Amino acid sequence: MPVMTGFEFVKAVRMQSQYKFTPILMLTTETSPEKKQEGKAVGATGWLVKPFNPETLLKTLQRVL
Repeated sequence: MPVMTGFEFVKAVRMQSQYKFTPILMLTTETSPEKKQEGKAVGATGWLVKPFNPETLLKTLQRVL
């Protein structure tokens, strides 16, 4: 993302009260446990590594919703 990282975006969204409980699924190429933990720390609800298949997307969405 040109203006901010995905982590910065999630953090900014979570700072707005109307989105405090909105599920946020991070779609990324990152696979490290450290990055996944960082996403969780800033408020991401779920983590999905690209590329992914439709079945994996549906399962992940069901889990976070």
